[in-house]
Amino acid sequence: MYFGVDYYPEHWPEERWPIDAEMMKQANINIVRLAEFAWAKMEPEEGVYDFAWLDRAIEVLAGAGIKIVLGTPTATAPKWLMDKYPDMYPVDVYGLSKGFGTRRHYCVNHPVYRDYSKQIARVMAEHYRDHPHVVAWQIDNEFGGACYCQSDLHAFRIWLRKKYGTIDRLNAEWGTVFWSQTYRSWEEIILPVYSASDGFSQNGGASSLLSTPYNHNPGLLLDYQRFFSDATAEYQRLQIEEIRACSELPITHNLMGHFSELDYFDLGKDLDFVCWDNYPNTMWGKSSPASVSMAHDLMRGIKNQNFWMMEQQSGPCGWHSMGDTPEPGQIRLWTYQAIAHGAEGMVYFRWRACTVGIEQYWHGILDHDGIGRRRYREITAIGSEIAKLSPLYLHAKNDNAVALVKSYDNVWSHRAQPHNLKFSYDTLLKGYYTAVAGHHVGVDVTSAETDFSPYKLVLMPAFNLMTEVIAAKCEAYVASGGALLVTFRSGTRTWNNQMTTLTFPGLFRELAGVELEEFDSVNFGRTVGVNGSFGEGTASIWCDVLKSNGAETLAEYSSHYYNGTPAVTVNTYGKGRVYYVGCDLDADALARLAGIILEREGIAASLPKAYEGVEAIERIAEDGRAYLMLLNHNSEPVEVELNGVYTDALSGEAVEGELSLEPYAVHVLLNS
Repeated sequence: MYFGVDYYPEHWPEERWPIDAEMMKQANINIVRLAEFAWAKMEPEEGVYDFAWLDRAIEVLAGAGIKIVLGTPTATAPKWLMDKYPDMYPVDVYGLSKGFGTRRHYCVNHPVYRDYSKQIARVMAEHYRDHPHVVAWQIDNEFGGACYCQSDLHAFRIWLRKKYGTIDRLNAEWGTVFWSQTYRSWEEIILPVYSASDGFSQNGGASSLLSTPYNHNPGLLLDYQRFFSDATAEYQRLQIEEIRACSELPITHNLMGHFSELDYFDLGKDLDFVCWDNYPNTMWGKSSPASVSMAHDLMRGIKNQNFWMMEQQSGPCGWHSMGDTPEPGQIRLWTYQAIAHGAEGMVYFRWRACTVGIEQYWHGILDHDGIGRRRYREITAIGSEIAKLSPLYLHAKNDNAVALVKSYDNVWSHRAQPHNLKFSYDTLLKGYYTAVAGHHVGVDVTSAETDFSPYKLVLMPAFNLMTEVIAAKCEAYVASGGALLVTFRSGTRTWNNQMTTLTFPGLFRELAGVELEEFDSVNFGRTVGVNGSFGEGTASIWCDVLKSNGAETLAEYSSHYYNGTPAVTVNTYGKGRVYYVGCDLDADALARLAGIILEREGIAASLPKAYEGVEAIERIAEDGRAYLMLLNHNSEPVEVELNGVYTDALSGEAVEGELSLEPYAVHVLLNS
């Protein structure tokens, strides 16, 4: 298994490189990522290339038995290039051009920048095409960030023409008859930038980072997001093609977990393997263990295969200030959490805290002085363990019975018009993931394109945009014996963001055996009581007022004018069942409901009881050995009751009955 670090030799004196390489070797590091921000170092003047320094760094690392992932440096265009073509800078929604000084200061649709990106990728690939120590490539770094420049406008019009064919069809799909927005030609198409809004706030309720919160035609907003995601995938593909002309090595790009500005399912199609960057605790916030686990499962679900960590947090980090310092055992816990969910390459960010630039506070394994202390010793111990156990992890499977569907199209639709200012599609998905995973049941996070047949239960919360094809797929899955769960705000729109004229829940109506009489957006601190088979709960965002067309009621509303009407139902359809959850539920009630559904569908848990802050992940090694990974995210011990008899893979000791998990402990237990 690859066990490595992100390294920046260009930041340090050359005489330091052999010391770093030897320290890496002692820490069991066998791979590093290099060069993804070093364009100005590799091409200091246009057409003048200098790889000599990078060649020497690679040779020093290779002397310590370390392999290399090379990154194309296109996230950081050099100043000479930007000065030559200043119209390549991205433009924001106010029409203001962003400038030089950080990174990602380019537009993916600018044709000149595309040419320069292809050129540097090709020159790098040609130079290192036969290098024995280079084992993989990374394209760019952490794609993301919308742009509204003239290059985008030109490309957007071409994209729309390919999609719709005629301007009349676009007008029909977007409903531009509303407010006299009809377009006569492709040349009249606009970008969703700052516009007049009848005196109302420009913020339409969306507050997500990098989002487009301005009031515009919903079809325009959705298609712009789709376009920019497609354009980014195309930009990535251009570099991939340049490298593949010279190399057969695998190619990846480092994704960012729950980041939803781009459709990662599309971005992943051209990659040989997926990797991502995980920072659970930064200046911007602290992620819950369930949120991190869901991100891992999403990354595995992009290609339905295992993934790498290309940047795993290894120290306190931030730009202007720092998050918490990882406590003893937490780096090991985060490492094994990734492995439990499918990571088979582990690369930590970064080797040494940098003394210059905006990331001076983004610490790594070593501090600024380059001395190996606690974190270095912990990484060394982790590397030794992984070297011993890697046969269990490489090509292992997470064979889960539950799938959670994420749709980036639905992310963008809900974000433009969230129905209720408190509603978040991503938050709802995390809520359902946490409710199921909290019962120690594994979840695959995947797309609507995935084959549903291997799963006993498929969750599609707030699946708003619908097509006949998706509806037919759901019907076939349920009729064959599968269980499907949908919720409020499902099936209310067509795929291009028009409200459907079908009775809600639209194409889910027959499947669910219910229809909406009306609905209630719950605002201003109001809550609605819900009472049923899972006990009592509350809704605080949305309530569908349901009429049953044959569905069994599992819970009713216990307050407001729709008191006594169904809130949660289940309908038998063919050999399977469809659960309809007509409201948001508080976390405790949702967890209890999830437990009832899991039991009803015969989905077994990895532990006999649920333990808060403890993960229990079942996996199957390539050689068929089954094992259980236990992770304690709590800062205090937890006594855990086990289902069976195991052998501790590290100590070799037999384990049965109960096991005491120390704070931040990890155990890998082989089935006996």
